[in-house]
Amino acid sequence: MELILIKSYKHLSIYEKEWKAILEENENKNPFIEYEYVYNWWMSFVDEINIEIHAVKENNRIIAFFPFQLNKKWFVYKVQFLPLRVLNSIDIIAKRRDVDRVIMFALDALIKQKKSAVFYLDGLVESGDSPVKLSNYLKSRNMKEQSTRILPINIDLQNLANPSTRKIIFSTNTFGAKTYRNYLWVKETINSKVIGRLKT
Repeated sequence: MELILIKSYKHLSIYEKEWKAILEENENKNPFIEYEYVYNWWMSFVDEINIEIHAVKENNRIIAFFPFQLNKKWFVYKVQFLPLRVLNSIDIIAKRRDVDRVIMFALDALIKQKKSAVFYLDGLVESGDSPVKLSNYLKSRNMKEQSTRILPINIDLQNLANPSTRKIIFSTNTFGAKTYRNYLWVKETINSKVIGRLKT
């Protein structure tokens, strides 16, 4: 397997066919991960966000996409999913049978590249395979995670096929990454308590 870095929407257009084929096989119901939506969104915000879509290539064909944005803070990379703004509902683009192994390969490769990184993966569609597979990967690598379930605030969004999402936060094993991860964990705990009070 090989990890390919896609740094522009023009580069992404080369893989339109593969992206669409994966979603078609999965019978995707989430409009926010469709190729056209991601491509047009990227064109609109090209100068604002440092986007890195990582594609996994196996036997000369693309089998997965990880749509990430990266920021650097305190000498640590913060890796997040694309903030699609309308509804934070995103996923790894991979055929269901490939999810386990592409998560293992791509995250191992990214962690090796970035060394000091916090993964702040917000918006993972809860009814999909990715949250469970991601947790399994983290357990196999002895990495701690904080996982939170997010329900849509807007009642109209309840009609979507996959309304609830999951936020998973974990880090590499460097001192800086663990410190920043712990800071984010505390912040998330405080935020969830505040939201809990507002709901009651």
